[in-house]
Amino acid sequence: MIEKNKAIEFIDSQKALNKFVTKLGNETSIAIDTEFERIRSYFPKLCLIQIASRNSLACIDCLANLDLSPFWSVLYREDIEKILHSGLQDLEIFYLENQSLPQNLFDTQIAASLVGYPMQIGIKNLLMEELNIHISKSETRSNWSKRPLDNKQVNYAIEDVAYLIELKRSLKQKLKLKERLDWNKEECAAMLNSKTGLMDQDNIWKKTQGIKKLNSKFQGIAKGLANWREAKSAEKNIPRKWLMEDSDIIKVSKMNQSSLRSLQLEFLLNNHMNQQDLNEILKVIQSNSGNIPGHKKQKTNRAKKSQKNKIIVEKISDYIARQSKKLGLVQEVLATKKDIVLLAQGRDSRLKNGWRKTELGQGIEEIVNTS
Repeated sequence: MIEKNKAIEFIDSQKALNKFVTKLGNETSIAIDTEFERIRSYFPKLCLIQIASRNSLACIDCLANLDLSPFWSVLYREDIEKILHSGLQDLEIFYLENQSLPQNLFDTQIAASLVGYPMQIGIKNLLMEELNIHISKSETRSNWSKRPLDNKQVNYAIEDVAYLIELKRSLKQKLKLKERLDWNKEECAAMLNSKTGLMDQDNIWKKTQGIKKLNSKFQGIAKGLANWREAKSAEKNIPRKWLMEDSDIIKVSKMNQSSLRSLQLEFLLNNHMNQQDLNEILKVIQSNSGNIPGHKKQKTNRAKKSQKNKIIVEKISDYIARQSKKLGLVQEVLATKKDIVLLAQGRDSRLKNGWRKTELGQGIEEIVNTS
């Protein structure tokens, strides 16, 4: 177990980083976390990387003009296990820095959910429950881009990784006893396929509130506007809502397209939106206007299927509630409402694959076939 009183290396020179990376290359497992700032920018600004191994505790100052490529080379080695807690945001950082994702991950939040903890359990509560270790979360809203960092910030940051190796060992033992090591391996691998946030630009429009509720006549325009906003915010490196609010996207998508002029869009002008942007918005609207082919037919078919799907969803939900109790899992770990709805609609669902299919497949198949 890593001792908390072990000296913390604060790495802010290339010489210190190169020396640390050489030492890190001999490890088989490393715990990792990141601190970043994105309040005033589109892209997250990586400020700090925290690392724990059997022999080291270190914070790498990413604002110290370092060449991080030696560190990335070690992190991306497949023979070194990377231990994270709730690592999706960290993976987003790694992807943006390297345009790829590291393999061989162990996420302690995922592992915890597979032995009976809530899906979103935080590191503080999990450490208390598993190891009876208390850590502080007093610096949650800290400004990680300020320099110098004070001792409280550094200690807070390192606590997020200091006990991850021991935590992983404890959870892995429980997974082994429950014969769920393969479940965990499958779930951690799935993290690398279910790209989220800025890793998945094609579906970024789904973050815009209100689009899914729009009539399909306006939805295509709203999606086009959301995608334009995303590209323009990235170009200007500003938060997307500084450029255009979600509510404005919905409002503009409902305007009368046949008579729309840039003058009517001037309410959008602000410190980050200019006249050229309004002209681009008009072009986006024009290119996304028009009826959606086959919409009426789809609507009719959907109405016929909806009642049957509703019955199937209810039956599967009841079945999964029973099975989750038997397995000692929170129900949403076994299946979310989205998983169930997708299955009832005959679309791709996690319930059709892997350990979930093994545990639930026969019972679900009987429900679908008899409904």
